[in-house]
Amino acid sequence: MSFATDRRSAGEWVQFVAGGAIVAAMFYPTIWMVLSAFKSNREIFRHPFGLPEEWRWGNFAEAWDKGGMGGLYLNSIMVTVVAVSLTVALATAAAFAFSRLEFPGRRWLYRLLLIGLLLPPPVVAIPLFAILRDLNMLNSLWALILPGAAWSLSLTIFIMHGYFTSIRPDMEEAAVLEGANVWQVFRDISVPMVWPSMLTLAIVNTINIWNELMFALLFIVDEDKRTLPVGLIRFFGRYSTDYAMVFAALTITTVPILLLYFLLQRHVIAGLSATSLD
Repeated sequence: MSFATDRRSAGEWVQFVAGGAIVAAMFYPTIWMVLSAFKSNREIFRHPFGLPEEWRWGNFAEAWDKGGMGGLYLNSIMVTVVAVSLTVALATAAAFAFSRLEFPGRRWLYRLLLIGLLLPPPVVAIPLFAILRDLNMLNSLWALILPGAAWSLSLTIFIMHGYFTSIRPDMEEAAVLEGANVWQVFRDISVPMVWPSMLTLAIVNTINIWNELMFALLFIVDEDKRTLPVGLIRFFGRYSTDYAMVFAALTITTVPILLLYFLLQRHVIAGLSATSLD
């Protein structure tokens, strides 16, 4: 018995070491980026993997001022908050309808929505540009909010639909017997039950929309309406690049969203673990 226990413990150690090595390999580029943000350009090239000789906190203030990152941050926050709110709200209502209500063409419409999972963004870039132009939405934050929300709907509906189908409808049926209408059942019974999954998808979509680059490049012209991913281009010159400023700006852009994920990772894991994708 002790031999079996030792073998199991050894196997667990092997798994722990292998998992730790994978995590370290994946997370090291982020650590390297943060360390490089404290260096001078000369240090970055002479000692790329070493610790900074001097911790230059002023790099962050300089990058913030040079890049006008205050306005970029505000635009990114506005786009992300509105787009994520629209996505989660609409996807939850749609998933409820597809999983709980009976109406003609329900299955075909659900499958049609899932086609969005197969389309890469470049495929729809030109048609989307033409639509936004006709609607006079180009060069406005709505040109990022609406496409960002629409592009996230397919995956969000897919996961929310799986979550709804994994929950027994007993409480909803009891509410109907008590005289509740569809809206009351959805608002008072269903939404509280799927709240963990809604929070999970809000975090996942926040990361995706925060980092969106292609639509922001195509649909926004004015500098004061750009978001953080596009604003980082300001730090790359035509003939030279201040890499210390680049790494400082990347750190300012990346670390807050990483902290958000780490603070709420338990909710993400719990929500995805409880979600059935059958």
